[in-house]
Amino acid sequence: MPIAEIDEVELLRLRRQDQTVHALMANPKAKRKVLEAYREHDPNARIPELDAEAAAAAPVNELSKTVADLRKEIADDKAEREKKIRLDALSSTVDGGMAKLRRSGWTDEGLDEVRKLMDEKGILDPEIAAAYYEKQHPPQTPATPSGVGGWNFVENVQDGEADLKKLLDSKGNNEALADKMAREALTEIRSASRR
Repeated sequence: MPIAEIDEVELLRLRRQDQTVHALMANPKAKRKVLEAYREHDPNARIPELDAEAAAAAPVNELSKTVADLRKEIADDKAEREKKIRLDALSSTVDGGMAKLRRSGWTDEGLDEVRKLMDEKGILDPEIAAAYYEKQHPPQTPATPSGVGGWNFVENVQDGEADLKKLLDSKGNNEALADKMAREALTEIRSASRR
């Protein structure tokens, strides 16, 4: 093979490069970077140090990926369980509130209006929605006769139990008292049916 001639400047440059590469290869951190840079330049190059590390790291990397996947699955499962618990609690609150409203005299139509209001306004508590509904839709004041009518109602009875006692004492013959008690019952029924 013929020998190529180079000038002195080229020789000095090549010697400096050789010294630099030898110095880099003597330092373990720098050597790894040089080898990785060479692998970047030539992906098919056989570099025993990097190939051995990759072979040793493959099972660890696979195991690390499996552990990371399991952790993610456990975290997702936990978040789903917590979400279900919160939704069940919310559902229980809504069902309990609706049952309480029903026990207090609300009709199916009234409960439907409360549900509709809860959906529209984003209210989660049926009792709060019912209070808001009642505030927005107050019950009508029932019409009651005023003054003394043609039946000569002159008695003014105040206490409910006293009214019942007086009615029993009169054996149902007290028209003014019977009328007063009927108006009170009618008022109570009308205000309950508004819900």
